[in-house]
Amino acid sequence: MLTLQYLEASPALLHLELELVVEKLRAAAGRLPFTHLLIGWHVPSRILEACRKEAEQHGMRFLRWQPLLTLDPAIRPDPAWRVTGLMGDKLAGYRGLPEFTFACPNHPAVQEAVYMHLERVIREGLYQGLFLDRVRYPSPASCLPNDLACFCEYCRDKAAQEGLDLSQVKIEILRHTRNEIGVASLVKTILSGQTGPDQSDPLQSIGQFLTFRKKSIRDFLAHLAPLLRDAQMEIGLDCFSPSLTHLVGQDLARLGDFADWIKLMSYTHTLAPAGIPFELSGLVRYLISTGRITEAQALELIGKTMGLPLPPDLRSLERGGLSPDALQIEVDYGVAASSKPVLAGIELVEAEGATNLLPEQIRADLSVLKHSGIAGLALSWDLLHIPLERLELVRQVYSHQPSA
Repeated sequence: MLTLQYLEASPALLHLELELVVEKLRAAAGRLPFTHLLIGWHVPSRILEACRKEAEQHGMRFLRWQPLLTLDPAIRPDPAWRVTGLMGDKLAGYRGLPEFTFACPNHPAVQEAVYMHLERVIREGLYQGLFLDRVRYPSPASCLPNDLACFCEYCRDKAAQEGLDLSQVKIEILRHTRNEIGVASLVKTILSGQTGPDQSDPLQSIGQFLTFRKKSIRDFLAHLAPLLRDAQMEIGLDCFSPSLTHLVGQDLARLGDFADWIKLMSYTHTLAPAGIPFELSGLVRYLISTGRITEAQALELIGKTMGLPLPPDLRSLERGGLSPDALQIEVDYGVAASSKPVLAGIELVEAEGATNLLPEQIRADLSVLKHSGIAGLALSWDLLHIPLERLELVRQVYSHQPSA
């Protein structure tokens, strides 16, 4: 499998020239044998239809790229639907952006609104499937523990029915923020999703909370499953990189029950949400903020917890990202954990302040992925911003062609 994401929602879509949009897609398809085109969720109808026809001509399946828990503006989301943080605040997304502002999966109005929206999308009859994005909680890495959601009334009620008291969870989280030992234990638990065997360990309730969040995401998808199954839609899921899934409530093994394949956001060179360097730098800074742990110690703690070789300092992490060896480990984690075929997402976009990609680094990462156990690649995350020469790099590595 080889998937391509195209035309993520943005105001710029209204001003794109149809000929240039089709030309870029045609140029990409001429370089690589894409199997799926994952088309954005607010594409003007004339561009959408042109892309659908172009995809059909090249034998690509045409799937709707659809965020779920950040909510499509067409749903007219209510601000009250947003997840609730530890201190009772409704959480805004990264830089206040709506595309990173999450709704609670346990809120009945959210469940119904998403169901009705997908029903309308399916009725349009344009798509052969859906690529479901942002089916998770927001990552708390940048502002832990405040952004570890959700503590709304619906989550409290659902948790209580399952024998979990979220008030007690809140007390234990706050208790672990009082000193550097507690903070280190909290970070390790949230990263690993695991606690020790001692049932009296106060971390047990935090571990149960992480399990509850995973179940909430599964239940949210289970609510949509009959609709998707009856429509015979092919379903792909966009998931966090395997060692970070506990941060956002995703269970790769169980989420496979609702999908035909899973894409891993194995972004080892992205300093933006979902990129591994971005998420880890937030945790490192939080650990350092306790005042008694150094940058090197924080990186060592996180690296050991994740089982990943990390750079020796934050500057290297944020500017150079992770090594091909780390990418290999991440992909191996994902293949072992997932119950469905896994695609490795690899960033090829040029985004100022978010990616700093070099041809030799891209080539090295592609070589690792080529010899892994994945079912395919997901070129990320929007063809509109991917230079065509980077598609050439993919072709060269995967077809054994020498570098130009």
